[in-house]
Amino acid sequence: MDRLDCLEAFVHVLESGSFSAAAKRLGTTQPTVSKRIAALEQTFGTPLFLRTTRRLSPTEEAGRIYDQARGILETFDRARAIARNARPEPTGTLVASVPASLGRHLFMPVASEFLRLYPEVSLDLRLSERQVNLVEEGVELALRIGALTDNSLRKRTLGRVRRHAVASPAYLHQRPMPQDPGELAEHVCIGYSRFGSPTEWVFEGEYGRHVVKVECRIRLNDADTLQTAVLEGMGIAILPNWLVQPKLASGELEIVLPDHTVPSLPLNAVYPEPGPLSIRARRFLDFLAERKGLLG
Repeated sequence: MDRLDCLEAFVHVLESGSFSAAAKRLGTTQPTVSKRIAALEQTFGTPLFLRTTRRLSPTEEAGRIYDQARGILETFDRARAIARNARPEPTGTLVASVPASLGRHLFMPVASEFLRLYPEVSLDLRLSERQVNLVEEGVELALRIGALTDNSLRKRTLGRVRRHAVASPAYLHQRPMPQDPGELAEHVCIGYSRFGSPTEWVFEGEYGRHVVKVECRIRLNDADTLQTAVLEGMGIAILPNWLVQPKLASGELEIVLPDHTVPSLPLNAVYPEPGPLSIRARRFLDFLAERKGLLG
């Protein structure tokens, strides 16, 4: 059995946290990954993973050899590139998680361009508004909007997401346009449920920063559905710029509190410790960083 294949299986199992997730990354089957790990354990003369019905945990020995194994694979890729008189080209399946609305509206042209540039890479894209567990779900990197709370993840900031408080003309025809953030208490507000309740809406105006605790009558966990609720005249919501601009142009939405702005949120790419990213993930991060238009 090829030792490099065994090392590659070991690295992916440790990074993804499961044999099945590693198999998806490698484009093979779970039994094949299991055989490669068993062969490596026999070669090293020590268990690399402790297996139970619910959990797969790396042994102390696995932790010690991980960096060496990753280094061997990276060295092999560089050597192969030198032989071909080129820099290492990314290969394999990149598993990435992207906020659902951003993925639907802005991400696919970027992903399409990346796959055209790197034909040896496949993309397994997970669209979700929830914050997935990268290790447990075998995700190599994820895009996240807003403040990060998981200190175990490394990050690369890609830009900022502009946001706006908006309502439909039909809603504003029934109720007067608020002139001050404090007047939002008299309106029906639609909140993003991930931010909890009550939700703090922040505005910045000529006379400083205003923080308003909003009791949202409606809470939703998907940005596109938030937009639909606003278009139906159900209330006021804060939406990302990529959803707002087309509807402002068509007259289907209006900016609420036009003399105030809603602070933007950071867009970060996050990836788990330990060890370096694969070549495909590093190249993808660089590719995203060069395309500021991703945010719309």
